[in-house]
Amino acid sequence: MLCLTERLRMAYLHDLLNQVELLRYQGISKGLTRCFELLEKLGNPHLHMPPVFHVAGTNGKGSTLAFLKQMLEDNGYSVHRYTSPHLVHFNERIELNGLPAKNKILVTTLTEILDINANAPLTTFEIITCLAFTLFARHPADFTLLEVGMGGRLDATNLILRPLVTAITSISLDHQQDLGTTVEAIAAEKAGIIKHGVPLVLPSNLQKSAHTVIKSIADTKNAPITIAKSLPEHELGLKGTHQQSNAEIAVQMLKTADIKCINTENSLKKTTWPGRLQKITLKNKHVWIDGAHNEAAAKALTQSLQRIDPSLWIFFVHIKQRKDAKALLTHFAAIAKMFYFIDASIPGGNAVSPKELKHISNDLGVNVVAISSMQEFLNIIEKTQCPMIATGSLFLIGELLKLQSKIN
Repeated sequence: MLCLTERLRMAYLHDLLNQVELLRYQGISKGLTRCFELLEKLGNPHLHMPPVFHVAGTNGKGSTLAFLKQMLEDNGYSVHRYTSPHLVHFNERIELNGLPAKNKILVTTLTEILDINANAPLTTFEIITCLAFTLFARHPADFTLLEVGMGGRLDATNLILRPLVTAITSISLDHQQDLGTTVEAIAAEKAGIIKHGVPLVLPSNLQKSAHTVIKSIADTKNAPITIAKSLPEHELGLKGTHQQSNAEIAVQMLKTADIKCINTENSLKKTTWPGRLQKITLKNKHVWIDGAHNEAAAKALTQSLQRIDPSLWIFFVHIKQRKDAKALLTHFAAIAKMFYFIDASIPGGNAVSPKELKHISNDLGVNVVAISSMQEFLNIIEKTQCPMIATGSLFLIGELLKLQSKIN
């Protein structure tokens, strides 16, 4: 149980993050200038971080960094890591030497940054990125692992100048309102992380059209491209057929950076990353959870679930607005016995309502029920004998992980 001091720090951190959220409503245009100006005022921490592995991609970024972290730590290296979003606690986003940053240091440093920023308009992600960079620069480590938030070219993480190596894990349609409506346009945005002379690692299964765009940009920057080599198929700590490619990219990044690691097979087997095809227990029932929220992820999840259990599955679904709900549900329907659509009241907001999801799924031939509370969800899983998966958004996954910690 948390002591009073720690609870107060958590509350103060929550208040500070609310202040950060208010900055985004002051009229912000796209671009990196604001973030760069704040970093300058902070002493340019982005220029003083431990050597960086920088990873972009539609899907697989966090998993690739999870594999990287495990291999590096198993070989005695200390690692900082920056990922998004968090599932349960904000501290998950910023790891110092392998552990979530403590509330005390987050509160102290974020207060300093907000004072220096003096209410200048920035996005929440920009402020948090500046926080991460500042902490990484002030705490020694051997390496820094950076996950792009969205896109690449205009992402706040892209202010680093000389990463050790970059990687693009996958390209598919997502965030079309911000990144473009074609694979080629999205590939160009992701390729914005490519730096002059810095090696780039790509997956072996990248679409030809995306590869063509990325290669063209890499050539203009004299950035050598390495295609991740196939690994022998063995058990990975992260489940799902798509994780093989992420593991291959992580191994190739280390080789490209000329970092010697031994026993990588064992490290890959030990790797964990919450909310990515993870099995949890609620009310003595097993429920799989996965944050699949775009078509490519939904397709990969469906294939993986068929391998886990060829039976029809019960789906608990929560989908954010601006996502292609029809595409997700169409893939899920191929193996679904029942859809339970969870009410949009889950924190994070802006979700597609169960009523809308019912309308979308009318022609998919799957029975549909709307549920309005976590208690109703628990009542259903207690009575269910079929395999169960909760998916559609990481916000749902975060709520279920919180629920697991409360009732187990």
